[in-house]
Amino acid sequence: MKIVAIGLLALLAAGSAGCGAAREAQQAAANAPTANVAGTWTGSAGTGGVFMPVTMTLAQTGTSVSGTISVGGRTDLSGPIKGTVQGELLNLTLPAVRLGQMMVKQQNTITGEVAGGMPVTLRRAQ
Repeated sequence: MKIVAIGLLALLAAGSAGCGAAREAQQAAANAPTANVAGTWTGSAGTGGVFMPVTMTLAQTGTSVSGTISVGGRTDLSGPIKGTVQGELLNLTLPAVRLGQMMVKQQNTITGEVAGGMPVTLRRAQ
């Protein structure tokens, strides 16, 4: 019984440490210099071998972002978008749907999940 309790405590401690590290990474991304997200971004969204093309065109004024997004075959996830950028964190919404929080990496890649769990990777068009 004592060994089981020690094992459970070790698992809980490891899980807590992982959550703390993820929170620290998110805080560091929020405190980074404001990313420039203006431009056209292309890539895909999906999982399980089913991917849809994504095109996003953004304009940026300070930390405010606006533009359009087109997710292939998904009219519910396409249209005019608005949002904010804080450090490397980009938050976007459609009029009726919160797309979610994504991360801008090295100013030329956006990764994250949209609409509750669909992974997306976009690259800035040159």
